[in-house]
Amino acid sequence: MEVITQVLVYFYFLFNFLLLPYGYNCFYMVLSSLKYEPPKLIPIKNHSLVTVQLPIYNEKHVADRLIISVCAMDWPKELLEILVLDDSNDETKEIVDLAVKKFRQEGYNIKVIRRENRVGYKAGALQNALQYTSGKYLAIIDADFIPPKDFLEKTVSAIEIDPKLGFVQARWEHLNRSYSAFTESIALAINGYHIVEQSARSAKGFLFNFNGSAGVLRTEAIKSAGGWAWDTLSEDLDISYRIQLNGWSALYLRDLTVDGEIPANLQAFRTQQGRWARGSVQCAKKMLGKVWFSDKSVMQKIEGTLHLTYYMISLWMFLGLIVTVLLLAFNKFPYITNPIFIALFSACTLSSFTLYYSTLRQQNISVISKLPYIVLLLFIGYGISAKASIEMIKGLIWSGGSYERVPKFNIIKKTDRISSSYNAIKSIPWMELFMLVYTILGIFFAYWNNSWGIMGYLFIYLMGYFTVVYSISVQ
Repeated sequence: MEVITQVLVYFYFLFNFLLLPYGYNCFYMVLSSLKYEPPKLIPIKNHSLVTVQLPIYNEKHVADRLIISVCAMDWPKELLEILVLDDSNDETKEIVDLAVKKFRQEGYNIKVIRRENRVGYKAGALQNALQYTSGKYLAIIDADFIPPKDFLEKTVSAIEIDPKLGFVQARWEHLNRSYSAFTESIALAINGYHIVEQSARSAKGFLFNFNGSAGVLRTEAIKSAGGWAWDTLSEDLDISYRIQLNGWSALYLRDLTVDGEIPANLQAFRTQQGRWARGSVQCAKKMLGKVWFSDKSVMQKIEGTLHLTYYMISLWMFLGLIVTVLLLAFNKFPYITNPIFIALFSACTLSSFTLYYSTLRQQNISVISKLPYIVLLLFIGYGISAKASIEMIKGLIWSGGSYERVPKFNIIKKTDRISSSYNAIKSIPWMELFMLVYTILGIFFAYWNNSWGIMGYLFIYLMGYFTVVYSISVQ
C-alpha cells in the first residue's frame, strides 16, 4: 500500500507541474498581445481573382444567410468565384440550389460542388474543391459566419503586403453573445483566444493557426504544403503548421472582425471542444517532430509546442483529480508547505483570470460586469475536462475519426429557440455523471480526514460536472 501511495503522490505532483508551463505562458501571451500592431492596409488598385469556398453540411437554418452575405461583399463580380461545397443530405440542398440560381441570374460566378460521399468530411470537401479553384487567394467562410462587406478588401490587402504570407486570419466576433449566460461565457473564452493569444503569436512571429473560417489563404501556399489532409480532426491547425513549416508566414488581423454563431447550448459546445481537443493532439502527434527539426528559433519551437498541446491542460486537470481523490481515500494527501512551491502554484492559478481581464480591458468592457460569466466559464472548463481528456486519449491512439458536427440554428436573440428539427447532439453525459459522483466521494473523504484545504479545489470540479450534467439534462 505504501508503494501505491508513493506512486500516486509522484503522479499528483507530476500532473500539477505539467500545468505550470501553460499557466505561466498565459502571462507571457498577455504581455505579448500588448505589442500587437495592426498592419497598415493600402487600398487595392488591381484586384486579383479570389475564390470563396463555403463548406456546408445540413445547415438549412443558415445556408441562405451565408450565401447572401458572401455575395454582398465588396469585390468585382468578374473577379469573384464562389464555390458552395455542399455535402448535405437534407433540405439544405434545395435551399442552396435556389440561392445559387438567384445569384447566378444576377451575374455572380457561383456554383455548387457536391460529392458522392463525405470522405474526409470538411477537409475532404476542401481538398476536392481545390481542382475547381481558380483564384490566387482562397477565402473560407463556414456556414455560421457572416462576413462584413469589406472582408475581402481588407484581407487581400493584408496578404498582398508580403509575397511570402501564406494566410491571414480575421478575428471572430459573435452574433449571439447576449443570447444566454452560457453564450456570454463562451464569447469571453473565444475572445481571450483571439484578442490575446492569436494577437500575441502574430506579434512575436510565433507559429499560429488559421481558424478554419474567416481567413484568406494563398492558393499556392496550400498546394505547396500538400493540400488539405484528414488524418486529424483539426484540418485548419494541420494546414496552418504545414504552410508555415514550408517557408510561408502568417498574419493575424485583430481589428477585422467577422460575426459567427456560438454553439447555442452546452451539449453542442462540449461536442465541439471534444473534437478540437482530439484534433489538436493528433496535430501535435503529427507535427511536433517537424517543428523541432525545422529551422525555427528555439522560442518559436517552444511556443509551437505549447500551442499544439494546449488541450493537454484538460488531461492533466482530469488525471490530477483522479489521483487527488485516491490519495484522499487513502488519507495520504500531500499538503505543500514549501513557500516557494506555494508561491509558484498560487501565481499560476491567476493566469486564466489575467487573460480574461486583459481581454476585457482591451475591449474597454467592465471586468466587474463580466465576473459572473468568468466564474461560469471556470465551471464549464472544469466540467468538460473529462470529455476533452477522453477525446485526446483517442487522438493519441488513432488518426482521423468521425467528424461530429455542431448544428447551427440561427440563434441570435434571447427569444429565439432551437429548432426541434435539429436536436443538438443528444446523449447522456455518463462520464460527467460518473465524475460528479467521484468528486462527491472526494469531498466526503476530505471531510472525513479533516483535509479542509482541498475542499475549494474539489468544489470547483463539483460545480463544473454539475453544470455539464444539469445543462445537458434540461436543454
